[in-house]
Amino acid sequence: MDFTIPDEYRQLTESARRFRETELMPLEQQFLRDGAFSPELRTELEHKARRHGLWALDVPEEYGGQGVGTLGACLVAEELFKHPAMLQLGGSPEPILYSCTDEQKKRYLYPTIEEGLRSCYAFTEPDTGSDFAAVRTTAVRRGEGWVLNGTKTFISDVERAGFCIVFATTDPALGAKGITCFLVDIGTAGFEVSRPIPTMGDAWEPYELTFRDCEVGDEQRLGPVNGAWKLAADQLTHGRAKIAAFQLGIAQRCLDLAVDWAKERRTWGKPLASRQAIQWMIADSAVELDAARLLVYRAAWMADAGEDIHHAAYAAKLYATEMAQRVTDRSLQIFGGLGYSRELPIQSFYRQVRVWRIGHGTSEIHRWMIARKLLGLGSGD
Repeated sequence: MDFTIPDEYRQLTESARRFRETELMPLEQQFLRDGAFSPELRTELEHKARRHGLWALDVPEEYGGQGVGTLGACLVAEELFKHPAMLQLGGSPEPILYSCTDEQKKRYLYPTIEEGLRSCYAFTEPDTGSDFAAVRTTAVRRGEGWVLNGTKTFISDVERAGFCIVFATTDPALGAKGITCFLVDIGTAGFEVSRPIPTMGDAWEPYELTFRDCEVGDEQRLGPVNGAWKLAADQLTHGRAKIAAFQLGIAQRCLDLAVDWAKERRTWGKPLASRQAIQWMIADSAVELDAARLLVYRAAWMADAGEDIHHAAYAAKLYATEMAQRVTDRSLQIFGGLGYSRELPIQSFYRQVRVWRIGHGTSEIHRWMIARKLLGLGSGD
């Protein structure tokens, strides 16, 4: 593999850095105090980012986007996630929406790209996460449409969503290959946002969703009947690469803070930086961060080259999320009690990175799939 970061991506990353420093950093203490930005403020910040040229980055040009590809999107995400609000940019639809019919594209895809319409992605249920075959939400034919019943949990971005991408079983006997995808508008009769789910992290408040005799037309079906397994697998693979990129920004910010503090803080008349224990924490963090960065960039580069990245995305997310947990922990330790306080973002990063070892497939699932591929027990995708 031989790749370099194109100059236009470097310029884009510089735009992201300027946006973070001018628009996000002045709000950092407010975020650390409140633990979240309001939905209205997040929307306002997304539109400010648009004026910095940060909108619809990885959307193909044929759809009106910038077409920067996965690597460009990961580089920008890495820069923005140096702020604990972990702001994601507008205008970038879930990849699954490119599978829409022409009529669905007019209703969902293009408004997402052009106007910032947002969606939420509802797969996880109380009794299933990574196991596609265990989905219990049902979609049953009724006349020309479908009736959905079931519960989804830990669903992100509900508070600003205009519609929900819902996975339901249409043929339980087929297991994972009996799942169908539907686009359900927020406010549809029988579709209820049941409750928010409090978590230990900042910036992320997932929700529980309930479907009780929720009727949708067949025009709301995305893709073929019983054909959502591949759509979901491709969607999750794309998400894993981006999640891995998030960890790079988080870890880099924490490491930078720890290095500066080690030079400034003095104990028994000497700077912390002179202590071998601190030096090893910093060295280990730097090496692990570099290793994670190479894994993430490789997966993104492969995606842009049109290669299958299922295996590479598993490896990148597995290593990067666990790396970020270790780096945030070491950085907090270097700061001592100050790092535990809400005056610094490290404690927020420390709590937030924990969820990424669970979401989009747990670390254990990733290890299992990587091993299955290497041992010839399955494709690993």
